[in-house]
Amino acid sequence: MKKLQLSDVLNDAIKDALANVHTTTLAIVTAVNTKTINVRPVINRQVDGVSRDLPEFIEVPPIFLQGGGSYTSYPIAIGDYCLLLISERCFDRWYVGQDFVSPAEYRMHDYSDGIAIVGINPESSAITIPTEIQRNGNYTQTGNATHVGDYDITGDYEQAGDMTIVGDFKLTGNMQVIGNILCTGTISAANFTGTAGGAMSSSVDIETTGEITAGGIDLSTHTHDYTWTDPGGSGTTNTPN
Repeated sequence: MKKLQLSDVLNDAIKDALANVHTTTLAIVTAVNTKTINVRPVINRQVDGVSRDLPEFIEVPPIFLQGGGSYTSYPIAIGDYCLLLISERCFDRWYVGQDFVSPAEYRMHDYSDGIAIVGINPESSAITIPTEIQRNGNYTQTGNATHVGDYDITGDYEQAGDMTIVGDFKLTGNMQVIGNILCTGTISAANFTGTAGGAMSSSVDIETTGEITAGGIDLSTHTHDYTWTDPGGSGTTNTPN
């Protein structure tokens, strides 16, 4: 039997302790719960020279960027990769709402205390680093949004609710309105033309409580001069009824 030196015993103890001090590792999402995810590390451990895969870790909280009541959350899918961060102490009591208390268990750097940052990819599916901020996929905005600068859209645009525009509105292309158009200002015909500068047409009635003026003539108040020959005379028509 080989006689171990004290230094050998100490080295083995240090190696064993370091092997069980978990910091970060890469994992894959195996299940998506309401507020947590299940993940499984994809890098095996070496135990006595034997490669051993690790089990699934359940109910791991994911990290979303948040400040105050504002946050950005992403739909997480099975098969996404994540960076699993291991807390140095048990955070069970913090997770259920208790701050500034002792840990529920005296475990340190344990796989049970993982938090996931989802969104890391291997080289084959890595996202190309862009020159501008890019957003890919659908999103829902809750709250106010302020945009300064040009806004380009490729595709359909749907809005539920009112839209208020302060400033000019320029449309290149046809506009179809299902419903009423209400105007509290003046519609100037000088720059209000149809396709390629053509006439503006409507297949339904156009109603207004204001005045319609064309060529300097008011629609609701104009009159016509007329003459007759038998017997001769002249006069002016009444305004339209």
